[in-house]
Amino acid sequence: MLSPAHRAAGALLVVTTVSTLVGGCGTSDTTAYCAALKAADAQWAEAGASLEDKAAATRFVATVKGIELTAPDEVKSEWASLQTLFEKFATDTPDLSSVTPEMKDFEQAAKRIEAHAKATCGIDLGT
Repeated sequence: MLSPAHRAAGALLVVTTVSTLVGGCGTSDTTAYCAALKAADAQWAEAGASLEDKAAATRFVATVKGIELTAPDEVKSEWASLQTLFEKFATDTPDLSSVTPEMKDFEQAAKRIEAHAKATCGIDLGT
C-alpha cells in the first residue's frame, strides 16, 4: 500500500506529464514539425527508396507517423492520409488495386503538405 506522500508524488508526476503533452498540442509553434520535416526530407533524398520495396515503405510509414505527431492541425489529416497510403505498400503482397481509386485524394493531400511545408518551414518537399 502506498503512503499518501507516494500517491501525491505519483499524481503530481501524472499531472506534470499530461500538462506537458497537452500543452504541446495545438500550439502555433512549428519548431518540432519543421525539424521532423527537415530530417525526413534529408532521409528520403539520401535513401532514394522506392515504395516497391517493403522495407522502404515500412521506413516511410515510421517517418510519417513521427511527422504526424508534430504536425500542425492544418495538415495533420493529410499526413494521416499519406500514412494510410504507405501502409498499403508495407506488406508482403501490396494490394495496389485499392490505391488507384484513392490516388487523387493522396495527391491532393501531398500537395497541401508540400505547400504548407514551404510556407511554414521553408522546405521544398516537391523536389
